[in-house]
Amino acid sequence: MNRLVLFTYIILSSIVSFNLTAQNVPTVNYGSTEVLADDIKVFPNPTTDYFQINNSLSVKKVIIYNMFGKEVKIFNSSSNTVYDVTDLKYGMYIVKMLDDKNRTVKSVKLQKTSIGA
Repeated sequence: MNRLVLFTYIILSSIVSFNLTAQNVPTVNYGSTEVLADDIKVFPNPTTDYFQINNSLSVKKVIIYNMFGKEVKIFNSSSNTVYDVTDLKYGMYIVKMLDDKNRTVKSVKLQKTSIGA
């Protein structure tokens, strides 16, 4: 009997946990399609000289900040844009993606490394 109660508890708690997690994932609307913000990825990461963003149809501007919060680069975005970061020093940066109304779509950490690191 105790095993059945424990099994039921585990199943129910995982269902409740999944439902809460799924409801809190931000979405981005463009046109008739809705994209989860989690589906927007920056790659390659870490990078040596450039990066791209997949599922970037809703992203209209990309701002790069250093870890002190200082804005270091701004790009206008379109589909299949390649973002050149060769002039940035090695280290960690924040990539902030904005939509056409300057609302934050997503922010991610980007590691800039040297070749072969």
